[in-house]
Amino acid sequence: MVAAQRHRGPDDEGQEFVSLSGATLGMGQRRLSIQDLSPNGHQPMIHPETGDILVFNGEMYDVGGLRRELEAAGSRFRGHSDTEVILHAMARWGPDCLSRFNGMYAIIFYHKKTNTLTVARDPIGIKPLYYAHAGDRLLIASEVRAILASGAVTPYMSLPAINSLLAYGAVQEPLTFFKTIRAYPPGTWTRYRLQPDGTATEDTSRRFWKIPEIDQSLTSERAVPLVRQAVEDAVRDQLISDVPVGVFLSSGLDSTIIAGLACRHTSRLRTLTVGFAMDSPELSESGAAEITARQLGVEHQDIQISSIEAERSTVEWLNSLDQPSVDGLNTFVISKAVRKAGIVVALSGLGGDELFGGYPSFEDVPRFIRMARKLSFLPPSMRFAFGKMAALRRGFTVREKAGEMLAIGDDPLRVYLHRRRLMSDGQMRRFGLEPTSQGLDRSFEPIEAMEAIGVGGQDLIADVSRFESRFYMGNMLLRDTDTNGMAHSLEIRPPFLDQRVLDLAYCIPGSVRMPDGLARKQILRQAFPDLLRPELLAQPKRGFWLPIRRWMIGPLRPMCEEALGHVKSIETFRPEAIDDVWNRFCLHPDSQVWSSAFMLCVLGCYMRQIRSIVPKATQSSSQTIDLAPMPVHTR
Repeated sequence: MVAAQRHRGPDDEGQEFVSLSGATLGMGQRRLSIQDLSPNGHQPMIHPETGDILVFNGEMYDVGGLRRELEAAGSRFRGHSDTEVILHAMARWGPDCLSRFNGMYAIIFYHKKTNTLTVARDPIGIKPLYYAHAGDRLLIASEVRAILASGAVTPYMSLPAINSLLAYGAVQEPLTFFKTIRAYPPGTWTRYRLQPDGTATEDTSRRFWKIPEIDQSLTSERAVPLVRQAVEDAVRDQLISDVPVGVFLSSGLDSTIIAGLACRHTSRLRTLTVGFAMDSPELSESGAAEITARQLGVEHQDIQISSIEAERSTVEWLNSLDQPSVDGLNTFVISKAVRKAGIVVALSGLGGDELFGGYPSFEDVPRFIRMARKLSFLPPSMRFAFGKMAALRRGFTVREKAGEMLAIGDDPLRVYLHRRRLMSDGQMRRFGLEPTSQGLDRSFEPIEAMEAIGVGGQDLIADVSRFESRFYMGNMLLRDTDTNGMAHSLEIRPPFLDQRVLDLAYCIPGSVRMPDGLARKQILRQAFPDLLRPELLAQPKRGFWLPIRRWMIGPLRPMCEEALGHVKSIETFRPEAIDDVWNRFCLHPDSQVWSSAFMLCVLGCYMRQIRSIVPKATQSSSQTIDLAPMPVHTR
């Protein structure tokens, strides 16, 4: 299990075993050394007095106050790592201390005196954590591949998971690609009692953080200076490192703000822009980023990737996925280039759009809700037709989604989920996929995820912020950022998701976040006018661009078509629907159907990868698929 995660920590490895009467507790860690590079930061870390053991993945910020408090209470420290502070805090105060932590983390803590194991994940889920019960074994790891490497889990693919994958482009938590492996919920700790017979019995599970309620007293005059201070404090504290730190610098607002604040607190900052402008120089962000870096007076590196190098990285990415996703390739390519440039820690602008209103969904969902209310006298079928007509000039998928969104009616969560869908309900039905038969909500979400979200309904902007954070960011962006960064031993830190920023931003009313109803992150514009020059404020939203569509019908076509054969082997799928998506893409590669075709290719490549490394399974059920090598399914 530890070896399967070597890429996450190439600097050190540790394992500890505890004999528990008739069973054994094993704790292991691969270390990416960032704070306290000496052996004093080695994990698993054992408390010198109590014998308690900690393994920890992530970073804690601003732990100086906790350390001083622990020292005053009698704790003695050997080094200066955040890991040692967590160990002493958990040993002295138990899981109640989690509410005092500020960071991104997955924690497993063994308390020797009570023979218990406490598991915890950070509030918003920046760091991944997975678990599985295999017979009488409890397995926990930072990546799915590590649990598979135990050999204790039968690798049946979960049909509910693949339904959610095709609907949204990423498996929706708490599901994973495999039936017996689950994602641990963010903002939660669980204590297990380790029994003499070798079983781990869940004793207590508690959510220690949730998204706060709206504070109507937060006017623009109050919110703007508070946001400025919270973001600056977050950037300052997240610069802590004993290894080189950089900032992903694009031409966008978020990364410009982070770079501008970071250079005030360190003289060692490096900014990096990764570009692929050979085919479309008009999409390059290099020029704007270079101007920003020059104005800030920081060391800047512009990394241009060749088409051959990027194409090779795409194949490497497809062969190294921990779980399939339509997203993540850009992060993989960028992280590879940045790590090669000598950077070990990089600050990212992730979270700015979700918290402060930067996505089109912040405008679209309220607009569709208003339209649905005005047309509530019409039956759903007529609203569906009206929605398709309203999007007449758009592509097939967009038209069908628009009709379904309007037919849903006055339900902000379901309208939002449809807005984020990769495939419409109609497309899913053509594949032979129906959610309720797989135990999913009618929106192709796990029922427990829908029950946990909570909807106020009084502030649609605030609701969309919660939805974007929980579903799009939580199920795709955070997971893909972590796994694709750590694939190259690069730690990516998102200051906008600092605890202080989260606790403030979610409280801000929608009318303050978007006073003009436009999704342009107005609060950030107001909070940082000194860092955002006019040309940055006026430009359209951009992103790192790779010509994936061209490669899919060019050099990667044989790989893609082989991958589709693996997808067709799924008995419940209709092969003709898969062929239809691929054929429409080949005829119209610039249409929106490309993302559905790409998702199918990624899925097939992942199935091929898993089938090559897992033992032959022996059984399956109506909600699982045997992943052992099998002939392509035909009808």
